[in-house]
Amino acid sequence: MFKNMLIKNDSNIRYRIIIAGMLIAIGSIIRILLHNNLPGAPSIYITLNGITQNMFIFDLFFVVAVISIVSGLLLGGYFTFIVPISTMIISDLFIGNNWILLFTWSGFVMIGLIGYLLKSKKCVTIRKAPAILGASIGGVLLYDIWTNFGTWLGGFGYAYNLNGLALCYTMALPFMFWHLISTTIAISIIVLPIIYIKEHKLIIPDLVTQPLERKISVAAFAILMIATILSIIV
Repeated sequence: MFKNMLIKNDSNIRYRIIIAGMLIAIGSIIRILLHNNLPGAPSIYITLNGITQNMFIFDLFFVVAVISIVSGLLLGGYFTFIVPISTMIISDLFIGNNWILLFTWSGFVMIGLIGYLLKSKKCVTIRKAPAILGASIGGVLLYDIWTNFGTWLGGFGYAYNLNGLALCYTMALPFMFWHLISTTIAISIIVLPIIYIKEHKLIIPDLVTQPLERKISVAAFAILMIATILSIIV
């Protein structure tokens, strides 16, 4: 019996590593290939708080967001960190990043952890599709709140007061609108079919995380968030 448990655990780890590697490779390749190849945003303008700007600004957020949510839904644990951060590091080597990269990296980990929370609550079923979409949208909003807070905190042309913070979030709205739309579409056409396949055990087996791994994952996320803020203010 003990031997069977070891074999099962080894298989579980092996499957998680293989799937994680596939996610990292797919996310990195797509992000690199699509860089500088996105279509121009439509000329739809909005005026908020006296500021007129295009309603959408296209970027590749949805690629890593989907990879992150899938890593949480399928793999959980350590892989909610390994998959999104590895995807960003590899692709950033080719396309670059900016000085708030720890905020973007930790923001994607945040999305991965939301997927992991859904996995822990046994919401990885097609019947729970509304909950998955809702949680994913919440993850997008948290990402934008977090990364734009980093932009403001880093003093990127914004005053260190509430008006400066409000201006920073107002200027970021075109990105947020695009993030919400692109990620919702991507989840609908990519993530939900993956969940259907997993639910019916067609290809993807049930993959579990150990209690210690869960605790370490939560602690590591807290440390990452603290380190991210310190990287700006110290």
